[in-house]
Amino acid sequence: MLVQQDVVVDPALSNVSIKYMNDTFIADKIFPVVKVSKQTGKYYIYDKANLRINDTARAASSAANEVDFGLSMDSFSCDDHAQKEFVADEIQAQAEAALNPLIDATENVTEALLLDRENKLATLISSTANVSQNVTLAGTAQWNDFVNSDPIGDIRTARATIHQNTFRKPNTLILSQQVFDMLSDHTAIIDRVKYSQLGVLTTDLLSRLFQVEKVLVGEAGMNSAKEGQAETMAYVWGKNAIVAYISPRVTVKQVTFGYTFTYSTRVVKRWRDEDREGTYVRVGKDNYTHKIVSQSAAYLIKNAIA
Repeated sequence: MLVQQDVVVDPALSNVSIKYMNDTFIADKIFPVVKVSKQTGKYYIYDKANLRINDTARAASSAANEVDFGLSMDSFSCDDHAQKEFVADEIQAQAEAALNPLIDATENVTEALLLDRENKLATLISSTANVSQNVTLAGTAQWNDFVNSDPIGDIRTARATIHQNTFRKPNTLILSQQVFDMLSDHTAIIDRVKYSQLGVLTTDLLSRLFQVEKVLVGEAGMNSAKEGQAETMAYVWGKNAIVAYISPRVTVKQVTFGYTFTYSTRVVKRWRDEDREGTYVRVGKDNYTHKIVSQSAAYLIKNAIA
């Protein structure tokens, strides 16, 4: 929490301040947002009976062969997420031009919510228990071994596995920042792109190389240390790669990796606490849940690098 001496600054530096923040979050690009009217609910799942080869021949005067399909249901429950911060009157009154404690508090708690949202999805889809189509790389198979590893072959296997089980061509490759950086120096990759744009690897070049529509790089970072301990900085997306089919539109009868079911969107509230003589800033009503709806639409490459 801010204390009074933290906000009295040299007027000469009033147009400069330093704050560490994440530039990009990718969670909603991976699991598109589905707005729902109730906090809990269910959705239908069709089986694959329509993909079965049936006997369609019909003899004269006979009835057509009858077919059917199966229908099941799964459920979701949107949990509320909220954070608040207290700003004392003394802090607000003495803050110099470079600071606006109420705005800073709003940004701070919003960032905390967004970071938690990103981390929840990264944790969910980086687990081999949740993504049944997966491989865990080790030793010389990991992509930091530029001589023996085969990232192109690994991605090709992932794409083939997804297509075989969904008949959808995977359209998205998700890489952590560390994995993307490693691929930028991998011999097998550089050999393919060295005559393009001075050999500098971009997400556009990588998408064409791996035959997907887009490459998403998980750049978000976090301080994993407990409050009061020395800072420990880490990337949210770890050292993994995920190939997936993500439907370009949210509609019925679609295969896609997952959805973010959202009951309500973030609301900012402020209120006075006369006893403490200050203002609370609360960001809440962030009701959502990440839900994998088709494990067949994704392939996890765990520990792509050491």
